[in-house]
Amino acid sequence: MPASCKLSKEEIVKAAVQLINKKGWDSLNARDLAKELKISTKPLYRIYENMDEIKDDIYKEIYREYDEFITSRVDNKKALVTLCVAYVEFAKYYKNLFISLFLSNNLKWKTVDDVLNEKWNQGAIINLVNKQGYTFDSAKDLFMHLWLYANGLATLISTNKIDIDDKEIIYRIVKIYKTLEKK
Repeated sequence: MPASCKLSKEEIVKAAVQLINKKGWDSLNARDLAKELKISTKPLYRIYENMDEIKDDIYKEIYREYDEFITSRVDNKKALVTLCVAYVEFAKYYKNLFISLFLSNNLKWKTVDDVLNEKWNQGAIINLVNKQGYTFDSAKDLFMHLWLYANGLATLISTNKIDIDDKEIIYRIVKIYKTLEKK
């Protein structure tokens, strides 16, 4: 009788995130995930009902890792700039995870307000109001202009269209911030 496979949801999700980081979200399927875990597909479906349920947990884990990455880099004294730099750096260091979160059908944002209402983005906007004296509307406007630039840079980096070092990421974000701040 074969030994039973003791496998947890956490182990499945961890392996899936590693697989996605290597090969991308679109490459995720039960067979490749099982291969990564060195099991058959049966244990996956003993724990999860279907692949969509697994993907929901994987997405939550990738978002948690993104949140942790951003938390470790945002400086409340310069929240908007450090948030945008961290966003671009995440795209650089975790290209496939970035693509999975922000350049796929997983993205929940459908409008500009969805972007503005995201937890980190609201924090940066409030920071501009409380620490730098912007009105709420002007803070939202400044945020959106800088974030759109950062998003373009992050997209180009994550899709291997450009290669840029960390110093240049900071330089470019700060330069755009200073230009926008003067308006």
